[in-house]
Amino acid sequence: MDNMIAEMLARLGWTSVQSLLLVALVWAVCRALPALPAATRCRLWWLVAAQAVLGLVWSSPLELAVLPAPVVYGAPLALPAVQGALTLAPAALDAASPAAPPSALWSWPALLLAAWAAGVLLMLLHTLRQYRHSRALVRSAVDCTDATLQQALQLAAEAHGLRHAPRLKMSAQIHSPQLIGPWHPVLLLPARELPAMSADALDMALTHELVHLQRRDLWWGLLPALAQHLFFFHPLVHLAGREYSLAREEACDGAVVAGHGHCRHDYGRLLLQLGVAPRPALGVASASPNFRSLKRRLLSLQHTRRFPRVAALAITAVFVLVGVAPLRLVAAVPSPPPAPRAPVPPAPPAPPRASAVLPAPAAPAAPAAPAAPARAAEVAEVAEAADAADAAEPDAHEEHEEHEEHADSGDGMVTHGRLDLSRQPAQAFVLMGNGDNFVDASLADLKQARRDAGDGDPALWVRRGHQRYLIRDRAVLQQLSQAYAEVGVLGTRQGQIGERQGALGERIAAMSVDVTADVMASVDVAEIANRAAQQARQDARRAVDDREIARIARQQAELGKEQARLARLQAVASARAAREVRVAIDQALSSGKAQRMGD
Repeated sequence: MDNMIAEMLARLGWTSVQSLLLVALVWAVCRALPALPAATRCRLWWLVAAQAVLGLVWSSPLELAVLPAPVVYGAPLALPAVQGALTLAPAALDAASPAAPPSALWSWPALLLAAWAAGVLLMLLHTLRQYRHSRALVRSAVDCTDATLQQALQLAAEAHGLRHAPRLKMSAQIHSPQLIGPWHPVLLLPARELPAMSADALDMALTHELVHLQRRDLWWGLLPALAQHLFFFHPLVHLAGREYSLAREEACDGAVVAGHGHCRHDYGRLLLQLGVAPRPALGVASASPNFRSLKRRLLSLQHTRRFPRVAALAITAVFVLVGVAPLRLVAAVPSPPPAPRAPVPPAPPAPPRASAVLPAPAAPAAPAAPAAPARAAEVAEVAEAADAADAAEPDAHEEHEEHEEHADSGDGMVTHGRLDLSRQPAQAFVLMGNGDNFVDASLADLKQARRDAGDGDPALWVRRGHQRYLIRDRAVLQQLSQAYAEVGVLGTRQGQIGERQGALGERIAAMSVDVTADVMASVDVAEIANRAAQQARQDARRAVDDREIARIARQQAELGKEQARLARLQAVASARAAREVRVAIDQALSSGKAQRMGD
């Protein structure tokens, strides 16, 4: 119940904001293009009402990834390491965010939703009262017995492509022609003002009402009325409804003037003669509801410049594509983690110069012995630089150690996604099964999810606030498993590349140690006569080792690029799968497929 309340309030909030932006955009277009046809303006304002209603009933809105991206842990977290963290975590972790009283959690959202429902109910009661008044007005009216008027109405209806003319009645309670009722329309004529109207004026008034019937305005007008009921608190939705009604009247006025033999001056005089009258409920009238509307209708008769039909259709299509569909702002695709740097290979020792090699009998060759300690010191400096580079990236090293621990333990469960170590998010989920866990939760949530799932079967654990749910529907779990399959494959490939990089690093280290041992061993050679041959062999071996180290370093660089590419793909796949999980959770909660867990 709490989730339904929160979801409804979220839809009301998001739709209200989107309606505000859409109204501003439609108003700007109508203001910038005064020659825009009234029929096009009518459609644009109707689209505002359509967007408002769709925002409440559409369960899967379009998501715009414009918010800041969350932190994504690209490398898989080993489940044994997570279990160790759970074991060592103090019990104060659950107490860090104490559960608030239930009343404090749902009282204000429930009150807001109750206030909204009460407002909608009051609007419905007001509309029902108006509807009863209009039906009473129709019942009190008398049928028209003028055969000439009936025949003229039938001929005009056939000219407008209507199969049946509306029922014609006379009423003494109205002052202008009115068309009432979308289901069984009835055309009411004013009994007192009818004798004073000329034949041409009556013809134009009847044509105006028949154009409404031809355009099906009584049916199309139900949606703006519904939007005004649902968003009674939103002044811009009411503004859109009023602008829609006014543009609808201007469109009918333009159709009458365009297809009638009389001039615009005569039709403007008719509008002044009809004056101002309240608009009927579930109906339309030839008269204007207020003086502002009357003034705008008279001014619209002066617009004779034609607007390109293609441009009007293009404007309407743009608003349909970008403004009607419900939108939500979500987090952007997280940036991939930085690729691990390849270990710095030790610099190859410089080969000795030819002058350093002395013939066997030469006694002054003894001072050349300190060259070996110098080479050893150079190799030691390179080793220290490599150690410093490893210390500068403790996170990548620790992740590699966790992955190795998982591979050695044989547990077979790997956790992917976002795992908060110290903060508990407002909403969380844990997808368990098929040897992988996919999470967007905290450590406490992961621990609670394993307790609630119990038997180890595939399940989707969800927390909304302080309410927990367990979803075991096979169709939902299979869909989500397919969505996360790519994430798991990419994580496994990154782990394999990490293992290969570690093996190559070990080879570089072993070869560096061998070179250093060879250099140090050269100090112990006593025979001056064999020193040149020994030195030559060592130089040749060092040259081979240096080439091998350079080749391995290039391999490590290529593996680093591949791992960076996989990290980017995994970030995109994780964000896409997380969105699918949120949609599946909303559908499961609304359809009753989620099992609510006890507190």
